Amino acid sequence: MPPGSSTIGNFVATSPCDAVSRAALKIPATANCEMIKWHLTLFEDADAKTLTPTTFELNCVYGLPEQWTTGLSKGGTNLGWKGRWKIVPGADAIVYELDLGVPNGTVSFLKVDHNLLHLLDQNKNLAIGNAGWSYTLNRTSDLGRDIKQAAGTSQLQLASPATYTSKITTGSSRLGRFVGRSPCQEVARELSQAVTPDCIKVKWDLTLYQDPNTLAPTSYKLRGTFFRERVSEGKWTIVRGTKISPNAVVYQLDPDKPQGSLFLLKADSNVLFFLDRDRNFLVGNSNFSYTLNREAAR
Repeated sequence: MPPGSSTIGNFVATSPCDAVSRAALKIPATANCEMIKWHLTLFEDADAKTLTPTTFELNCVYGLPEQWTTGLSKGGTNLGWKGRWKIVPGADAIVYELDLGVPNGTVSFLKVDHNLLHLLDQNKNLAIGNAGWSYTLNRTSDLGRDIKQAAGTSQLQLASPATYTSKITTGSSRLGRFVGRSPCQEVARELSQAVTPDCIKVKWDLTLYQDPNTLAPTSYKLRGTFFRERVSEGKWTIVRGTKISPNAVVYQLDPDKPQGSLFLLKADSNVLFFLDRDRNFLVGNSNFSYTLNREAAR
């Protein structure tokens, strides 16, 4: 830890290795790379009463997946940076910007809430993952202690997603298909699903439908680990607000069954975040995040 600094938090994730992450981390286009392991540590001024960024340490390992594991084949290739970071405030969002130095440039993350960061692409849009991994980094430290320490600061407020939206055109009855893999245990409890202690991941394949003229929500189909024997079908609706963001757009699946409903926050038109029954964000781990990504049109 740098002298005079304290740790804000450690954030971890496993993401795809695609054009977005290759550009952000300067991974050569010729490198054999399908996945990336992220470990980001942020430091602040230890004497500051409010959040004052100082330095960061970013360590990444990339390569090909090791079959039947969550690791990388042959240990992967390591990358690492140390430098300064800053907060870029805005009317609709809080962005953390890391300076990787010349000639690497900067890497930016949207602060989703106190426990989640999400990578931004070069155009400052939310990076879109795939069916295997997402671009959401998850806090690893003692959540209760850190939230208590930060209470009373504006940094706990969810940045409004208004900046990161794109228009959905009329004329289509399908709003979109969203895919991903998440940790198992927490979301199983939310959906009252019985799982074994060794369940570590859940596959998701969600298609949302709408009225093609009014764009009002109609129905959904949900496939995946919990729905192997029968596709889950039902109605969905849009509700407003989480505990820290009253204007957030939340998708509620099966609104007539509140004890078994699934809540997803619309970060933008391409990325959804899982919420618990109290509409708090679910926090993932180093392997999987509670994020769904719009599947690219084929």
